[in-house]
Amino acid sequence: MTRSHAISRSRMVISVFLLAVAFMALSAGLALSHASAASTAAFLDRDILGPHNSRVTGAMIVDNWHWYGIDVLPQLVVIGAETSLADPKLGGELVSVSNFGCLRYHGADTRWGELATGKVWVSGKDWYSFASPEIGMMALGRYLKVGHDGLYRQLLDAPPYDWEAFAAAYYGRDAPGFAAYVRNLYSLERSFRARAAAAGLGW
Repeated sequence: MTRSHAISRSRMVISVFLLAVAFMALSAGLALSHASAASTAAFLDRDILGPHNSRVTGAMIVDNWHWYGIDVLPQLVVIGAETSLADPKLGGELVSVSNFGCLRYHGADTRWGELATGKVWVSGKDWYSFASPEIGMMALGRYLKVGHDGLYRQLLDAPPYDWEAFAAAYYGRDAPGFAAYVRNLYSLERSFRARAAAAGLGW
């Protein structure tokens, strides 16, 4: 074997080795990601959603996190404030039509509206209705990602969350009870964060 052939073979062996190391690292990362998602979903079902007999599951929230980039914590805060975590008894009439974020009806020509089955009339206003909890959560994920020209996504991108700015757009600064709504958002965040920390999850 010539010296040049030996060098080429050595380089090829090194390249194959580096590719193998990269593949193992990627596989380990994916396994850790799947394990983290599974433990987060299980925690949500057991400690957060289960006590409310929620129509939402931990897997739905984790899926939204993966699909739309909306972290688990702000999703919980929003559905906690709007429908008491999709509680069938405490969450109001919109829980029965899988509208867990109380999305007002504005037609079917939006990324979230195209998932709706129609609308329902509640408290003097039209609201979206969705065929299932899974689709309802998908619609909420889309709304939080692209609604209000991407403002919600920007505000919920990472802590610290500016819940007053979020509420001004989502709830309406001039709506009755605005200050109490903002206080509740912050209170829910503190509560969910503390419960996650007690379970060994860092939010």
